[in-house]
Amino acid sequence: MIQNFLFRNTSLKQTILKNTFWLASGTIVSRVIRSTVIIFAARMLGTEHYGVFTYALSLAALFTIFSDVGLSQILTRELAKKTDDTGPTYAATTLSIKLCLLIIVTILISIVGPHITQFEEAKTLMVSVAFLVAFDSLRSFLYALIRARNEMQKETMLEIITEVGLTVICLSVLFYAPSAHNLALSYMVGSGIGLFATLYVTRNYLANPIRNSKKNLILPILSSAWPFAVIGVFGVFMTNIDSIIIGMFKPASDLGVYAAAQKLISLLYLLPGFLYTSILPVISVMHGNGEKKRLTILIQKTILIATGMSFPIVAGGLLLAGPLMNAIYGYAYIGSTLTFKFLILTLLPIFPGMILSAVLFAENKRRVFVFATAAGALMNIALDFLLIPKYGIEGSAAATLVAQLTLNGIFLYYVYKNHPFLFLSKTRNMVIALLPMSLSVYLMAHFLWPLIVIIPLGALIYFGVLILLKETLIRDVMQGFRE
Repeated sequence: MIQNFLFRNTSLKQTILKNTFWLASGTIVSRVIRSTVIIFAARMLGTEHYGVFTYALSLAALFTIFSDVGLSQILTRELAKKTDDTGPTYAATTLSIKLCLLIIVTILISIVGPHITQFEEAKTLMVSVAFLVAFDSLRSFLYALIRARNEMQKETMLEIITEVGLTVICLSVLFYAPSAHNLALSYMVGSGIGLFATLYVTRNYLANPIRNSKKNLILPILSSAWPFAVIGVFGVFMTNIDSIIIGMFKPASDLGVYAAAQKLISLLYLLPGFLYTSILPVISVMHGNGEKKRLTILIQKTILIATGMSFPIVAGGLLLAGPLMNAIYGYAYIGSTLTFKFLILTLLPIFPGMILSAVLFAENKRRVFVFATAAGALMNIALDFLLIPKYGIEGSAAATLVAQLTLNGIFLYYVYKNHPFLFLSKTRNMVIALLPMSLSVYLMAHFLWPLIVIIPLGALIYFGVLILLKETLIRDVMQGFRE
């Protein structure tokens, strides 16, 4: 029975649950494994060399804007719909476009990259980083073939294989010869292992890609992909532009400190992502069936759940920022404490924002996505140039917070227009539960209790108070939103 659930597609509901399980499992395991490398690298290299490495990755990532242009999303969507002989032709043509773009981008990173960085050490990393991002980008593209067939278990296995290979290589190299250059080479080799494994698994998905490619499909594919491309452009900008602008005004050591805080926050972003993945199919079905009233109730409940999840994480992060950074990265990174506090505040708009984005995606509001992401990215860039020269990495973190408030505020405006729901009045019990939790965490930290004790006890107090208050959302979660 378990084997049928985890490895076969027997019904729509089972397929959705199976895919969600595998995607969540793969993401959690791969991110935890990758975090080991990040923490070890940050400790071994120190703030300056680790900052140079993250700067090179961010610079290369900006070039990858032009290596996908929405092709992966379009491929998954179209192959899922095409059950006739046109599927292989569409996939082959899309792959041909992808490969041409990747070749151009790899050359650009290798040749242009060294001339636009002010850090001498970063210049020596660009070739390795160019192939790293090319391998990662092509592997992600091939995952689109797997997702179109609803075989996410294969994607999960491939992600774990990639991360295990990358981790073993990186840790071995860092232990014997720690340097930013060797770390970049190790990342490249690890990513290459994952790519070759993915090529092997998907070898039968693309039969004769060169022969099956059709020139007359190129323009229609690119035309369909443009909304995803625009969203991807601004998404990459918002993720990487901070490091690039910091590198213009501040030393490499500041980049390393900023990256340390940012990496921890990116792990926390996984939590609303899982909720998004789980709820999107349900929202899509309700929207397709015209069940507007039920959909509005679902939106309210899921947004409140997302908000309820973010409250204790944000409060705990604000109170434990210093001890947390010291415990994970070491005292050299204690300067990232204030930056971490600003960045963890971004969880307040991002957690419910994930639900809002799922609603807009299900309702095909592509123009809203483009407008919101463009506004958020431009706000981020403008504030970075304004704040970083004077306030350093803390100014960049503040810019990120304002940008996320802008982006998700636009999402809220457009969703609320069609689905007005109650919010503030429904958070009363959460705020009440937050008070004893915050006081307890503060006192435990003051008396130097270990974080491994403080964090679970804080969570237990928060959710325990919610249960005592008979918070209806706890019941809703247990009952799976059944009316």
